[in-house]
Amino acid sequence: MIPKIDFPFHKVHFCPPKFFVLSLVVWVLIFIARINVVFADNPVITDEAQQLYQQYQDCVYQIRVIDLATGNKSTTGSGFQISPAGYLVTNYHVLADAIQHPQRFRVEYLGHDGATGDLQIRDVDVIHDLAIVKRDGEGHHYLSLGDSVLMKGARIFSFGNPFDLGMTIIEGIYNGLMEKSLYRKILFSGAINPGMSGGPALDHKGQVIGINVSTAGNQVSFLVPVDYLKTLYDKFLSRPSGQKIVWDRYIEQQLYENQEHYLDELIPSSWPSISFGEAVLPDAISKIFKCWGNSEDKDNELYKDAQLTCSIEDDIFISSEFSTGRIFYQYHWLTSKGLNSIRFYNLYERFFDDRYDFENANKDDVTNFECETKFVNVADKNWKVAFCSRQYKKYPTLYDMYLNMAMVEELDQGLLVTVYAYGVSQPKALVFIKKFMKEIKWQK
Repeated sequence: MIPKIDFPFHKVHFCPPKFFVLSLVVWVLIFIARINVVFADNPVITDEAQQLYQQYQDCVYQIRVIDLATGNKSTTGSGFQISPAGYLVTNYHVLADAIQHPQRFRVEYLGHDGATGDLQIRDVDVIHDLAIVKRDGEGHHYLSLGDSVLMKGARIFSFGNPFDLGMTIIEGIYNGLMEKSLYRKILFSGAINPGMSGGPALDHKGQVIGINVSTAGNQVSFLVPVDYLKTLYDKFLSRPSGQKIVWDRYIEQQLYENQEHYLDELIPSSWPSISFGEAVLPDAISKIFKCWGNSEDKDNELYKDAQLTCSIEDDIFISSEFSTGRIFYQYHWLTSKGLNSIRFYNLYERFFDDRYDFENANKDDVTNFECETKFVNVADKNWKVAFCSRQYKKYPTLYDMYLNMAMVEELDQGLLVTVYAYGVSQPKALVFIKKFMKEIKWQK
């Protein structure tokens, strides 16, 4: 409320005119100053989110994957139209069940006005979690694609249908592109909840700058930069009309080319090292890896265990039970605190045989592991080494693999090295493993 000001005109009624004017000016200035104070305490709240919602809600849809056996929704996400020809965009992971099992599922959209219709899957980018679908007929309301690089701190607006509750708009802050990530993402300080995946994030102009993809909770969310969508859409438009896609071969090609690309950059690069126990080992071998250390020295245990784990935190979603695209490695330096050599060797062997439980796939996705174990000399030390791999059934050029190494020269201490890789070709995996083993040194 603007404060009321009582002007004491009675005090200047009999003053000469010039004094009256001067007094009036002073009181007007005081009045303006008090108005400014009121507005400073009560800043104007804009309705930009409301305006964007009203303007673009008819461009955004709920995407539904329908289970044919029951006729009910199996998965829901969001999507948006990018062309008057009826092309919509969503995340690959929203449609994954329909792509992996087309005989069991179909895809449809639901508009803000309640209109529904079938969608045909036309193209996907499984690496960046994008998909293009086509609705029947044309649609005059669509979003234009903008630029994924904004000033840090800019406000952006995310559309989606969280928890099947209806279309919403979330206002948040653009925090730039994640630098230490294999697959670039935009960091968004807004709450992207389940069901919003595939929805658009808009700038002030109403242009798409990113696509909702995931959340880490606590107002930390991630967007796929719109640049990847532009690339996918241009590639789709350039494909010969009527060309049929065999999804298994198409996805396999994308996965294969992706691992070839990042391993071709990773293998020849210079790897930093770290002192660990009495060894010198690869540290975070590129900026896309993060490392964590841990140690255990319990009073009731007769050994000490120092650990270091380094990992790519990104992975690639194939289905709800199948993910790939990660590499990580782990070191253990074990030291006896009173165990005799036999007991320490038994402990050491248990650590070597305690294989990592690969939970990224099930029996329908991969074969059983096949392993080869031998003794080798690395860095002038004798090691027991096991190399294991299993093949992807739908994508046979790709494998999950791991390498286990245990130094076997000492009676009261030892080093264990394990390297894990998901979704790599055997030739590239072998080159990577050989490089890793050559990087192991011993402190002088």
